[in-house]
Amino acid sequence: MRKIRIVEPTSPMGTAKKKIAAYCRVSTDSTIQANSYEMQKQYFTHHFANSTTEELTEVYADIGSGTGTSNRPEFLRMLDDCRRGKIDRIVTKSLSRFARNTKDCITTLRDLKKLGVSVLFEKEGIDTARVTDEIMITIMEGLAQEESASISRNVRWSIKRRMQNGTLGIARVPYGYIKVDGKLEIEEEKAAVVRRIFSLYLSGNGAMRIAVLLNEENIPSPTGIKWNNITIFKILKQEKYIGDIRWQKTYSVFMGKKWLINHGEQESYYIRDALPAIISRDDFMKAQELREKNAREPHQITESPFRGKTKCTCGRSYYLVVKGKKAIWECTGKHDLSRPCVNPTFQDCAYHAAWQKMCIKLRKHADEIIAPCIAQCELLEDNFLNNEISELEEQYEELTQRRYVLCSLCAEGCITREKLMTLENDIDAELSVINRQLNALNAQYDETVGQLEALYKFIIKTTPERLASLILVNAVSDGKTVEFELLGGLKLKEVLE
Repeated sequence: MRKIRIVEPTSPMGTAKKKIAAYCRVSTDSTIQANSYEMQKQYFTHHFANSTTEELTEVYADIGSGTGTSNRPEFLRMLDDCRRGKIDRIVTKSLSRFARNTKDCITTLRDLKKLGVSVLFEKEGIDTARVTDEIMITIMEGLAQEESASISRNVRWSIKRRMQNGTLGIARVPYGYIKVDGKLEIEEEKAAVVRRIFSLYLSGNGAMRIAVLLNEENIPSPTGIKWNNITIFKILKQEKYIGDIRWQKTYSVFMGKKWLINHGEQESYYIRDALPAIISRDDFMKAQELREKNAREPHQITESPFRGKTKCTCGRSYYLVVKGKKAIWECTGKHDLSRPCVNPTFQDCAYHAAWQKMCIKLRKHADEIIAPCIAQCELLEDNFLNNEISELEEQYEELTQRRYVLCSLCAEGCITREKLMTLENDIDAELSVINRQLNALNAQYDETVGQLEALYKFIIKTTPERLASLILVNAVSDGKTVEFELLGGLKLKEVLE
């Protein structure tokens, strides 16, 4: 029988340390910045000195504040060392130190990912070895947004300076003027129309009446379509017709609404006698006084629980006004000369009567109308949602199991760590999609059933006067009937009498 002798290991088995490179950038070639570089170098050296898994190979440092990569020789040398396999991982203080140019940052991170080199941004706590593609895109979007905001600030500063200096040009030529060699001059044919509008308005004609007269005479409007009261009012309050310019009547907020009316939130700049006048200052001021007086007197708006919730079948909205002693609902398109709404107005008392009638019917037949709807939603959950959720949960479990198997294969040396990371990122992306789908399905059921249950509770215990603010989502009317959409999507129609 053969004798077998066991040879004991002479050194413990371990894995090779990861090769770490640190990157830093200082702004200027000064003594202070030189000390800053030395401090950063000492920090990184001390940080990795006692690590059993990572080894600091070199600290790369550039001097200067350039936004591109072409003027950063140490950064380029570090990338070249990555391609030669000298670096497994890069550690840097922040995204801004690594790159300030979005395009270069995206390109560099993609190239490093292909090489299997990860990057740790200490300040932001971002490690590209752990994040999924979805998070990576979010990081890039954030960087792009900051770059866009910086450009926006520079452009705003430039425009503001030109406003202060009075050198900002007029982008849109007002009706009645023409631009010649970069300067505005009066175009007599259209200027005559402007003078006539002011004259008619000061003579007691309303904006709508003026628009009708101009349309009857086939006079082209500034917009190319028919004249309307909005266009007339814009001309009546345009200060350029007295030769003045006011800049920054509106302003925009980065990533917010496109334009906001400036009510004093931002500076505005007013320049007198900047261009030839079409209207006298006296007539212009009289028109402003008359316009403000007319705006205060007629069409007083009253409070209503239906305001902001009432749509017209033409696609626009109904609004509540008082004409004489009657409160009526009128479509906003009623006086639109280009596409007028033909639906009739209806009285506010008829609206309230229709609402009360619907509430009484619904309260009387709540068990016959709302209860079956709740039961149908529960049946939908049993027959549809449960199947969908079960299928997604099975997919989730399968992906989780697949990840466990991959980790086992990596531990046994069947696949590389880099391959495992790539496959894990793919699995994380799929799990994220499944999570969103599960949340959407659960929310869809909970919201509908919850709203129907709330509707049942409110309709039984609350008076019709208070119900509108609690259960009415919106209403659609053709002037003769009104369809109420309630919580849970329930729709009921009543006649306006």
